[in-house]
Amino acid sequence: VTTDMSIYTDEIFGPVLCIVRANDYEEALKLPSQHEYGNGVAVFTRDGDAARDFVSRVQVGMVGVNVPIPVPVSYHTFGGWKRSGFG
Repeated sequence: VTTDMSIYTDEIFGPVLCIVRANDYEEALKLPSQHEYGNGVAVFTRDGDAARDFVSRVQVGMVGVNVPIPVPVSYHTFGGWKRSGFG
């Protein structure tokens, strides 16, 4: 998926996995952080330090590390993030 596609720019409800390839680490942080919805993001890495840094710096509602779809633990409520929410 590229950033000019509607699947990237529009909010999609459903089990859809979009893969956006970043050119470098800083771009990987910037892409989801600057998105108007920013509900969730997943990052795949073998570097534990990079994963912890990404989780602490990215500005989204949920972050998955080495899992395709980040989901909240069932006993936690989640009402969305940025322009992505319920209602």
